[in-house]
Order: sequence, then C-alpha cells, then structure tokens
Amino acid sequence: MKIAKIECLELRAPQTNAADCDGAVDTAVIRITADDGTYGLGETDAPPNAVAALLATPSAHIWSQSIRDLLIGENPVEVECLWDKVYEGTIYHGRRGLGIMLQAAIDIALHDLRGKLLGEPVYRLLGGAARPRVTPYATLFQSMPQGRGWTEMRECSIALLHRAIEAGFRAMKMEMLFYDLVDDRELTRFIHECRRIVGDERDFMIDVGYRWKNFNDALWVLRQIEEDKLFFVETPLHTDDLDGLARLADATSTPVAAGEFLQTRHEFRELMDRGHADVIQPDIGRVGGLTEALRCARMALERGTVCIPHAWKTGLTVAATRHFAAAAPACPYSELFPSGFFPSYLRSNLAGPEPELRDGSWELPDTPGLGIDLDPEVVQRCLVRPPTVIE
Repeated sequence: MKIAKIECLELRAPQTNAADCDGAVDTAVIRITADDGTYGLGETDAPPNAVAALLATPSAHIWSQSIRDLLIGENPVEVECLWDKVYEGTIYHGRRGLGIMLQAAIDIALHDLRGKLLGEPVYRLLGGAARPRVTPYATLFQSMPQGRGWTEMRECSIALLHRAIEAGFRAMKMEMLFYDLVDDRELTRFIHECRRIVGDERDFMIDVGYRWKNFNDALWVLRQIEEDKLFFVETPLHTDDLDGLARLADATSTPVAAGEFLQTRHEFRELMDRGHADVIQPDIGRVGGLTEALRCARMALERGTVCIPHAWKTGLTVAATRHFAAAAPACPYSELFPSGFFPSYLRSNLAGPEPELRDGSWELPDTPGLGIDLDPEVVQRCLVRPPTVIE
C-alpha cells in the first residue's frame, strides 16, 4: 500500500464576523488517499491558504524537502516513522509554526487512513483503551462582549451553565474573556457564583485568556478562588512567561493550565519542567498531530501532570480528540465545544457523526479510522478555491 495523493481543502464559513472569535470560522482539511482509493482526513488551526501554499512548496535541499518528496509513495501504515521523516526533512522551515501545523493535519489524516486500511479504530492503534469511556467537558463561550455590558454577559454566561448542566455534562469550562469589562474583584465574585451553580458533584474550570500581565495580579485572584476547588484556571499568564507561570503554580493550590499554542513535545517538556504547569493542553491540530500529542501525554504521566487536550475546531478535531482521550494516559477529560451552543457553521455542519453523550460521557469508537467524514454539500459551499493537490 502506498500514499498516492495529498490534498488541502481551504474552507471558510459563508458568513463570518471576526469579532466573534470563532475558532472554526475557517479550516484547512488535509485528505490523504492511498493507491487503493481509501482516504484519511485531518485538519489544523492555521490559515488555510498558508497551509495549502506550504503543501505545494518544492524541495530545496535535504533539510528543506517538499511533502511530495517525503510522503508520496510511502507506506501510510508507518505513521510514527513518517512523522519523524517529515520533521527531519523540513527542519529548516518546519520545526515550529506553520510547518508543524501542516504536519499535524497530515498526521491526523494518516492515523485515520491507517485505521481504515487495517479495519481498526484509531485509539486501538495508538496503544489501546486507557479508560472504558471518554468524558468530555463542555466549553461555554458567550462570544466577545461586542458592546454588551456586564449584566448581559453575566446573564448569558449563567444561562450557558444551566444549559450544560441540563445536557448532562459532568464538567464544564467557562470562557471568561471579559478583560476590562470587570475588575478582578468582580471577576472573583462571579467565579464564586458560577461554582455554586455548577455544584460540588461536577468539575468546573475557567479560561481567562491571558488576562494578567504579571504574576502578582494573577496570584491575588487565584488565591481568592482556592475555596472554589476549580479543576484548573487556563492561561492566566502569557504562554511565553514560563518563569511567571512557575511562580504562580508554586504559590497557589488552584491548578494552572496552559499549552494550547505550543508545538511538539519539546515545548511541552519546557512548560512542565520550567513552567511547572499542573495541566498541559496540547491541541491535536497544532502540537503536531496525534503522534506528537501522545508523546506529550506520556511525558506528563512521567511527571505526575494531567494532560487534557485543547479542542476548538470542527467535528474532525472532535473525532481526533476523542480517540486521543481514549488512548492517552493521565487524561481525565477531553475538551468539547458543543455543537449548537455557539453559532459556528463549520463546527456544526462540516463533519460527522457527532458522538452521543450518555450519562455525561462517550462510548469508545468502534468504526475504523476516526469514524467521521465530511458533508460534501458543506464542502462545496465553503471551498474557497479548488483543492491544492500533490501526487
């Protein structure tokens, strides 16, 4: 069996508003086809036109090779070896940034393809089930304020909490991207209120979106909310402020989570060893795909650190993250941006079927590969230009 063709589909939702901060407003879908016609799918969270351009870039020398020269004709079953081959063969231009994002989508597509060729769900080929079911936590996002006052944002947030509870989620995370709409004292009072609504029987997390610029401001709030026993506070400081993150994590019992923008196990090793993060959050479409995300999870296990993947894209990412959470060690939850909780066209319509929540969790997948496919009508409606193809 050989890789015969690799395509990039540049997709964009028909109606967009940049101020919504919709992570799935566009996407770059990679489709890899074997010589028997079987294909696998992956996506990444990068500008689709840039991903397509990099896919088509020709070779320059041994450390700046094209994806065509590295992968066409190779055995698609040897996924992990191909990851290492692409990483080394593109190290001049690809070891971080856009190169790793393209590699992530390729890796996800190869895992999907391998599962289909071998007749097995992806998680079994990642090492098997680490748990009997996968438990997603619901990410609740009110969109950015866009002129709304604090009273309206607060009411919208509380309504989302009640909706998630009614839907049966065992854990939920509130996006508190309020910034100068509230001061830290008001934010603290609101966190207490949300915790009371969620109740002690459910886990509760918050994402403050890099709210604070210095350690002391962040520490004041995290100490005020220690009584709320949050599962984590996501991105209190900038990702690059590793020393600040370490000081913060060491000074409070409120767990600190970070890593949504990091790439490869090398950056996550630094986040854990220097940044002292309590929870690491590799995004499958950014870190380097399922192969590299699983390497990060194994490093987290060695350090007694929790690994909960970040996931805010289309149903392709939902499927990949579900398989990852089934197989990864030290992974008690998987992020889910619930379809229908936020008006995101590609998130709700591009790929399916959507896993069914039962008693707050998902059953393990049993179909070959990722068990998901694209809606051809949605693809046709959202395709920005003809696919970029290498073969």
